Amino acid sequence: MPQYFDKILENRANAVFVLDKDLNYTYVNSAAENMVEKSTSQMLGQNIWNLFPNLDETEFGKKLSEAIAKRETFRSDEFFLESKGWFATQVFPQENFTILIATEITTEKNARDNYSQVLNKNKAILSALPDKLYGIHKNGSVIDHKEFPDFKGWDSLHEGQEIRFTRIGNLFPSKKLSEIESILEKVLDTGETKTYEYSIEDYDGEKYFEARFTKTGEEDVLAIVRNITERKKAEALKNEFISLVSHELRTPLTSIKGSIDLLLAGVAGELSNQTKSLLNICRKNTQRLVRFVTDLLDIEALDSGNINFKFRTYRIEEILQTSVDGMRTFAEQYHVLLNYDQNFPSTSVFVDEDRLNHCITNLISNAVKYTPKFSEVYITVVPSDTHAQILIKDNGPGIDPNFAPRLFHRFAQGAPPKDKLVGGSGLGLSITKGFVEAMKGKIFFTSDDKGTVFTIEFPIIKPGSNPTGYNQ
Repeated sequence: MPQYFDKILENRANAVFVLDKDLNYTYVNSAAENMVEKSTSQMLGQNIWNLFPNLDETEFGKKLSEAIAKRETFRSDEFFLESKGWFATQVFPQENFTILIATEITTEKNARDNYSQVLNKNKAILSALPDKLYGIHKNGSVIDHKEFPDFKGWDSLHEGQEIRFTRIGNLFPSKKLSEIESILEKVLDTGETKTYEYSIEDYDGEKYFEARFTKTGEEDVLAIVRNITERKKAEALKNEFISLVSHELRTPLTSIKGSIDLLLAGVAGELSNQTKSLLNICRKNTQRLVRFVTDLLDIEALDSGNINFKFRTYRIEEILQTSVDGMRTFAEQYHVLLNYDQNFPSTSVFVDEDRLNHCITNLISNAVKYTPKFSEVYITVVPSDTHAQILIKDNGPGIDPNFAPRLFHRFAQGAPPKDKLVGGSGLGLSITKGFVEAMKGKIFFTSDDKGTVFTIEFPIIKPGSNPTGYNQ
């Protein structure tokens, strides 16, 4: 062997063995010595089967014998040596000699095994999930991630895999497809997560689904599809029960409240101070029950769409003045001042006066309850060219960030202030949001440790304009 060639092989990390035509060792490099833990002098001139007597019985030994006999090159991907690890071996048989090159692959094999374990674990997790998981490309192609958890991407060749794609039209109802495609475009453009509910007529009745779309790449979206049929049935039963109970309670409560008012007015004769005190307690708690029942009925009406709005063009400052005046006594009970800043131009909006008054009253009530004693709630209007914003700001501790996403949910209530008793059903903000949105408005808030600002926004009605798009 030329000297320069010998130096090249000595510096290789691969173990190199050369056998003559009788399978005796004629050359080994230092990496080969280290691999088999034998020196060059121990190996040169020795027959491979005599030096390693059990080798011919192994799968590798059988393949080696066959390859040398047929002079066919072959590769053994995983050959294990005790205490040394795993090796990939290549065999190159020639007429008068055979070259064996072994490369240690212990690290690579462990990585493959670990990847395989992770993949199997992920498959088990995905199989256990009740949701469907789809990858949707902007061109309409769809991959089922639960069926193909090792999907590498839309541009991958997926060698050795039979990846089956489908089309978005096979996932969703055709009558909803254009709306869903529009949502997918928005998700890709803005990166926001969008949720969409739809139903499908099945052989055993209507099935309801919720799809959550999240951007996962520049051209693809993850769709998490959940069957919410049972939840919808439960909600329908709950709403039916609430509606029934609310209607059944409303009449007797109204009667009780009326009777108490008559007694306090002296219809049944003069009452002692103690009796009046007890009746006032009854009256106050009856009013609370009436408000709660009214809230439940409002929620039911919003859900069913059977709520009537009486739209007219109103000056927003007049409605706001009425709401503030009606809440001053309530605020005084909490030792809170209502600061109504009227320094804004006259602004008209197209709303239902009673419903908007209800919304503003709800927000002022909450602001008062969460504002410290001897402080104030600030109320004003900020108009722009196209919209008017009603601002109601308290000086409370702010809304807990963990609770904020559920703020407008039904029956959701945040932690009360330490120095106050705050009652309520947890329906006020949910109803307020429903009323505002039904009147084509928006409601949102900002909050920090110095207080919270709730904002209601409505389109401004210009003088002489004719509002459209409202149910009248």
